[in-house]
Amino acid sequence: MDTKTLSQKNKKTWIEINNLKAIGQMVRKKRKEMGMTQAEAAGLCNVGARFMSELENGKATMHFDKIMKVLRSFGFIIGISKRS
Repeated sequence: MDTKTLSQKNKKTWIEINNLKAIGQMVRKKRKEMGMTQAEAAGLCNVGARFMSELENGKATMHFDKIMKVLRSFGFIIGISKRS
């Protein structure tokens, strides 16, 4: 996974995301931890099964609003920080 742990506070791990593939890997890992199929996860997130598959496989041309919907459904948050 192309991620790097930045810090850990309040039991939250912050991860640097460098590409959409890393987001897809996080979503796939969480889905499998929950014991869900892609179709079940798509239903939970109110997106299509094809979208879920493409997201997990890191397709570069995804709709940001749908990505956010999936991340929220799985309990993820996104933050933005200026590079130091």
